[in-house]
Amino acid sequence: FCAQSFSPSLSHFFFFKQKTAYEIAQRLVGSEMCIRDRVSTQSTWDLRKQMKKGKSKKKEIKDPAVLKEKGNTAFQNKEFDRAIEYFSKALTLDPKNEAILSNRSAAHLENDDFENAIADATGAIALKPDYPKGYFRKAAALRKADKVEEAIEVLKAAPEKVREDEFIKKLMEGLVNDYKEDNVLPKDHPEIIRFNKFVKWLKDGGATFDKIKMRYYSPDYRGVHARMKLKKNEVFLVIPRKLLITLEMAKATPIGSKMEKAHLNLLSPKHSFLSCFVLQEKKKPDTPFEPYFDILPKSTSNFPIFFTPEEKKWLTGSPFLNQVEEKIADVHKDYNTILTHVPEFSQFTYDEFSHVRMLISSRIFGICIEGKKTDALVPLADMLNHRRPQQTAWEYSDKRTGFIIETKDVIERGDQVYDSYGKKCNSRFFLNYGFINENNDANEVPIKMRISDDDPLSAVKRKLVSYSDEKTIRVSEDLNEKNMSHFFSYARFLEFKGDPMTLYNYQFQQPPARKNDEDDDDVAYECANIPPISIKNEKEVLTWIQFTANSMLKRYTTPYEEDLKILETTKDFTFNTRNCVLMRSGEKKVLLFLIELTTLALELIDLPIKKAKEVYAKTPNKDRFEKYVVQQLFPLILSIPTKPQALHLLNPINKKTVSYTHLRAHETLRYLVCRLLLEKKKVRQTW
Repeated sequence: FCAQSFSPSLSHFFFFKQKTAYEIAQRLVGSEMCIRDRVSTQSTWDLRKQMKKGKSKKKEIKDPAVLKEKGNTAFQNKEFDRAIEYFSKALTLDPKNEAILSNRSAAHLENDDFENAIADATGAIALKPDYPKGYFRKAAALRKADKVEEAIEVLKAAPEKVREDEFIKKLMEGLVNDYKEDNVLPKDHPEIIRFNKFVKWLKDGGATFDKIKMRYYSPDYRGVHARMKLKKNEVFLVIPRKLLITLEMAKATPIGSKMEKAHLNLLSPKHSFLSCFVLQEKKKPDTPFEPYFDILPKSTSNFPIFFTPEEKKWLTGSPFLNQVEEKIADVHKDYNTILTHVPEFSQFTYDEFSHVRMLISSRIFGICIEGKKTDALVPLADMLNHRRPQQTAWEYSDKRTGFIIETKDVIERGDQVYDSYGKKCNSRFFLNYGFINENNDANEVPIKMRISDDDPLSAVKRKLVSYSDEKTIRVSEDLNEKNMSHFFSYARFLEFKGDPMTLYNYQFQQPPARKNDEDDDDVAYECANIPPISIKNEKEVLTWIQFTANSMLKRYTTPYEEDLKILETTKDFTFNTRNCVLMRSGEKKVLLFLIELTTLALELIDLPIKKAKEVYAKTPNKDRFEKYVVQQLFPLILSIPTKPQALHLLNPINKKTVSYTHLRAHETLRYLVCRLLLEKKKVRQTW
């Protein structure tokens, strides 16, 4: 093709290297490189035609067996749409091939196209009534579409030879198990009848939840399960706004409006308002929320505030009992407050109010509707059980004009669908929801910390915390938690016996917590970020924590190991007594952690740093203590305690900034700062 005078350049070399022969020829034809005096126009045209033929389409496959094989390959590669295309082409050539129909049914099923999957499987059975795969595909498709009973009937109707197939037997076992799990309660059980009525009410109201179902484990225990596979970020529940019970609706009722007008000082305002709404609505014979109210638990005996004296004995020695008594007092106070200002509220007894009040506290959602924050009861959404980590996410959607829940990950068919109530201690779950989260990694124990009257610095310390003698801090096994840092910090504050200026220096750098009143110069501080001060102070802190934890353990009637044995061996536990043992064992585990930590720290603190690190390296499960030992204790042993950030004050004489180090050197200014503090004068960090 090329002229004799053509000499290829580097660019031509790369062109030829990267192109096919056909593409090179196509490029050359008609170009200046073509030898026009040797090739006529007609022959050039013929050449182009010949080259186009070389790029003609491949022959269409006419063999159904080849198409079937290609479909199988696509299926194995999870290219289900392509597999369906190949199988469909094969069926146009061989429409009575039951194997191809069965394979296409499987591909449809992988695409969650249950209707076509069932149709193809039915067709395969019609072509060959004793074909096991046909029955298997149809029953599997019905199962995935949550038509378990129909699937069982399909396999029962199969010929005996088919029922003896191993795959058919295994599928039948799974179907029977599914049926049993879905039908723990008979269909004529009152709870099932009420729930079916509730479902109809939701659907009539426009709610959508086709891919989930309720599964009862007992008459008073149930959970939401995936009817079919839920994809990631899939919205599977929509509850229209008209089915929600919002705080604004509660405030618009006769009793609610009077409560709002009276500006009641309620301990739990939103819970109290919604409780009053439910109580009033339940009195109405024509309330639209009757199906919802009817499905709510009839008993709240699982909430600790309703425990019998015998049940409370299982909590002997637990600080949780104090929380229970405080909750009872709070509910009583709110009831009496409403009764005092709204006389017609007397139509409801305290028992009625407390029952509804606890149901509300375990079901309320904080949402935002059209930019306005509110609280609401959301039917069905409040029936998802708790589990961490978070599996789903919920919100009110203005676009959908309703409350929605969507998945954060894939949820397989049949799996329980959970909501996360957040990272909470079991005391909060038990008190407000009536259940215990087994193996909870967020358990806490409240420890009371008090300024001693015998402390020579008691006056200074009370002054700094605005005369608040006692503080309760909830401690846990997680040293990364903010509360644990606060706990150690406040313990150092309480045990400090040195120069009070050291405390002032730390307090200057922390934001004030509160004032007693607007005209008071006293500012309370949290004492939340005091690092290890000295070896002596830290040893006193560790000794006090160890003593306190041991003292609290002695208040229980059983040791931790016995609780574990009781939980493992006792079979006749009631729901409440088992939860009590789980509650107290969780508290003991936290206290034992504190004892283990302080024992290790007291051993290390008197050792040279090299030896201390060697001992720590051999400590079992040492990662639990790393936050304290490595980041705080080792620097202290090295006499390099973590120092507060530089404190900058303004020298009132020369108007220049002086650092914390300078402040210690300037005794006159130091004395002035202390005197001003003790005389209740305002001292700001910028002074």
